[in-house]
Amino acid sequence: MARTRRRVSAAPRHRQPYTVGPSLGGFAISGLRTIVVLALVGLVLPMSGRADIAAVHVQNSDEFAAAVSALRDTGGTIRLRRNYYGGELVVGSRSARPLRIVGERGVRVESLLLEGTQHVSVSRLTIAPIRQDAWLRISGSRHIALHDLLVTAKRTRYRATVQVVESGHVVVRRSEFRRCGDRSSLFSNCLHLKHGTRHILIAHNWFHDCRGCDFVHGRFGYDLTLRANRFERALPCRMDRHRCGHQDLVSFWSGSRLLVERNTFGVYKLGAAQLYLIGAVDRVSIVNNVFRGIDRKLPGYRARVAIIVGSKGSKRVPRRVRIVNNTILTGARRIDGYAGSIRMSGVYWGLQVRKRPLLANNVIGLVEVPHHVCSVARTAVSNIVLRGVACRGPNHVGSVHLDRYGRPTAASVLLIDHASRHLGTRRDIDGRLRDSRPDIGAYEYQGPKRTN
Repeated sequence: MARTRRRVSAAPRHRQPYTVGPSLGGFAISGLRTIVVLALVGLVLPMSGRADIAAVHVQNSDEFAAAVSALRDTGGTIRLRRNYYGGELVVGSRSARPLRIVGERGVRVESLLLEGTQHVSVSRLTIAPIRQDAWLRISGSRHIALHDLLVTAKRTRYRATVQVVESGHVVVRRSEFRRCGDRSSLFSNCLHLKHGTRHILIAHNWFHDCRGCDFVHGRFGYDLTLRANRFERALPCRMDRHRCGHQDLVSFWSGSRLLVERNTFGVYKLGAAQLYLIGAVDRVSIVNNVFRGIDRKLPGYRARVAIIVGSKGSKRVPRRVRIVNNTILTGARRIDGYAGSIRMSGVYWGLQVRKRPLLANNVIGLVEVPHHVCSVARTAVSNIVLRGVACRGPNHVGSVHLDRYGRPTAASVLLIDHASRHLGTRRDIDGRLRDSRPDIGAYEYQGPKRTN
């Protein structure tokens, strides 16, 4: 069935009726009656297989509010025409029939609130400041999908962020986050999770080029997945030290069941680590990721620590953490003197062994003193250290001859066929099945293997 195109206008502030589009039966329809008629039409038109019975075109915030009201029970699509949408756009309580909010090229939205709502998707928008901080906030909602967004505060003194608060079954994918608050005096988080969030998927996004930002930050409730994202370049920051020290690429403070897989982590300078887990973050799997120590676009700029698990200032540390099959090329001395790609809290010495971190099948760039790596781990098996010392047991120090992307080559004899099959992953960072004799690191070698 061909889609019916309609344009909804908000009720006018004056009392005189006006026409919107073609009249029905030769009679002009007032703005208020238009909304009523559109709602009735939506109820009687048959539903398509995609539950998209209408494409309502809007061009300002008043028309958006009218369209949301008209499609509250029927579902459909709201298409935002090219414009700057200042103020707050709101989607509230509605039926379970899907509502799609889609922007044309050049659409810029300052504030979009999805509050107490359900089954809403938002795509092809730019979330950016106009006269104040910009945000897309999901609060007390469920079954929300965000995709193909641009979130940026570039060339402004404000911030731009996506916030998820006490919501469930939320997907953020194929979106770009950059310059989320370079000139703001306040801390900036490109994607901020707050208490009560659950069943969250953050996948195939590009976070890059931000000064004094955390790309992903916060607390979640249960079941969070970071998959196949790129976190690149927390840029040199020239504001005060307190502001510029806020440069962890990803940091979480509480939550249960966290999966971090197939991501690429780039450089930062100040801050704790590329991936920072502190407090009650439990049941964590960090698998098949690449942590880069340098970036050709920032010569002389190095990432210092890849992963920190637990903080020396907190008695509560993450429990049941698995760090498996990662390629960790990060490693430079921190300003406090610590030199190592991974750091784990000494609090683990007081925990049961089964609650301590597991370290297996990793390429590790630097371990200068194993005190905060090997000694506190539940077990450390089949890890190759590039510089420094290896943990006791089946772990080694040596060169692994990776290519520029961190992939093994035919010369990577320390990696190929030497991973623990029992503790490793079935697939590699590219999703390929590992063979019966798997390799150490994020990538499974694909070329011809050397023979003796």
